[in-house]
Amino acid sequence: MTVYELYHDESMENGYWHGILLVPAEKKPLLLEYLGKARHNTGYRDPLGIKKVKRNNRVFDCASSWVQLGLGFMRSRAKTQPFSVSLGKQGRQRILINLPQGAIGTKFILFRERDNHKAMTGYPDRASKIETTFRFGIKGGLHFLGSDEQPIHIEKMHFDGHKHHLRHLDRNRIVGRLQGLRRYCSISSRPDIIDDRSSDHRAEDAQSYEDCQLLQLTDLLIGSFRTALGVVTRDIHKELARLPKELILDYQKGYARMRNSRWFSSFWLSECFLQSDGWHFQTLEFVEGDTDVKQLSLL
Repeated sequence: MTVYELYHDESMENGYWHGILLVPAEKKPLLLEYLGKARHNTGYRDPLGIKKVKRNNRVFDCASSWVQLGLGFMRSRAKTQPFSVSLGKQGRQRILINLPQGAIGTKFILFRERDNHKAMTGYPDRASKIETTFRFGIKGGLHFLGSDEQPIHIEKMHFDGHKHHLRHLDRNRIVGRLQGLRRYCSISSRPDIIDDRSSDHRAEDAQSYEDCQLLQLTDLLIGSFRTALGVVTRDIHKELARLPKELILDYQKGYARMRNSRWFSSFWLSECFLQSDGWHFQTLEFVEGDTDVKQLSLL
């Protein structure tokens, strides 16, 4: 069984997007080490997120390195070919390194509520709607990404701040009502499983510096995957989306294409929407009209 910590952030562009990053506790220090090297080489120390990336500068360089690291750490299978990432620049010289060989096992769930919770009625507040659809996303994602051979245990959950929800997140609505998990999925019963303090490492009420970095990485992964699917807020974000887009193209070709990939069972893309006959679920698809892809031969 692999023990994970869960990191959650959100985006509200053309729906409500849950981004859920699952980091193996054993590999967490290594991922943080590489993220820190990218910060050092680019000289960018402030909080990092997709909205900060507005042009090709040191913020972009740091964000690009982080997205590459995020995808590199999602490799689920050992293969002989190296996976190279950029860790910024020294002067005009880009620093390229090969990540350690073999499976690392970070996983990513992107789950959209298509109508931004507007069709959901009878809930006490907006936060309860978010908690409900998060529960849909984590259950579906764990079932897809785990297996009897590779069981998943969630030991801790980190959410990006509670102030914009106007209250702390409800452990019972998120964990207590999460029923019907398959036998290879488990979640800790610890009372302090949820940390919803700020992800801004400069804030007094922030989570640990390390956990803030992983929440910020989650933000970048949501934005780059969302952009790769065609929901674009800035053209510069398409540069961050090149690698996710290549992976998504193969993911949407189905199981036969992905089963030999180094990213097999590494990410799950789905959405839900509410109609008069109940909830519907389907795979996220590209937005029509944005299908130009630069082939990068990742698989």
